[in-house]
Amino acid sequence: MKKFKIFFILIIFSLFSNCGYEPVFSKNTEVNDQLLSISVINIKDRSGQILRNSLLDKINPEDKRVITKYQLEIKLNESKTELAYRQDMSATRSDLEIIAKYSLKNLKEGNVVLKGESKSISSFDVVESVYATLVAEKDAREKSLKILSDEIFIELSLFFRKN
Repeated sequence: MKKFKIFFILIIFSLFSNCGYEPVFSKNTEVNDQLLSISVINIKDRSGQILRNSLLDKINPEDKRVITKYQLEIKLNESKTELAYRQDMSATRSDLEIIAKYSLKNLKEGNVVLKGESKSISSFDVVESVYATLVAEKDAREKSLKILSDEIFIELSLFFRKN
């Protein structure tokens, strides 16, 4: 009987308590409408194209036509660092670091409403096969760009949720 009473109290408590948190990715149409009104400026190089396409897929997945109110500008900085070395001083492991500096501009007022920076580091093996090393580096780059895309999208969603 005591276990039943404790179980009943826990059920009642969980029904009447609310933590106050809301999911970031909800059906909040106001935030979604704000996100749809963002235009992403072309980013130079192949990495920029991949990041821009990934962001556009998140911001406007159904490819709706809307009036552009905001303009997102992103600048990428990519660097490679060799970490581990063989006895002949050739590298066996590398880090690929990509930093994205972004700013969201309100086109109506002409001012920057959000500035930020995201950073992602991916590692890959450097092997004797040049082709395998290139494929590993390309995969590390694409993973880093996906992470950056996710971070930027979350920052934009949180910005519009607050405003």
